[in-house]
Amino acid sequence: MWHEDGSCVCDQCPGEDEHVQNEVHALLICQDHRVCELRKHFSFLFSPFFEDFSAAQPFLLQQVNNQLVHDFLSQQNNRLFLFLSELMDLFVAGRDQSAADQPNYLAEGHPPL
Repeated sequence: MWHEDGSCVCDQCPGEDEHVQNEVHALLICQDHRVCELRKHFSFLFSPFFEDFSAAQPFLLQQVNNQLVHDFLSQQNNRLFLFLSELMDLFVAGRDQSAADQPNYLAEGHPPL
């Protein structure tokens, strides 16, 4: 995720398509099977905001506007923090598992240290 070599290409997505790996991509577009399974598990967070989201297709095929992403991240659901923490673990683990194992306390609803 956000590689030191300056590459912006998602290293999680399957296939030949090169997707820019940014925050919106990680949240909504990445088609990695682990990320999709995580979105399915937390589908109740997505369904009020994204009509195209479903268990059969737990990713979006196109970019969304910034206001919709803001609304999603501003929802009053404490499970959102758990989803975000687990999502970051998936992307960080792709590079360095020890970094993913460090506690960040977001899942418990505490602000970042």
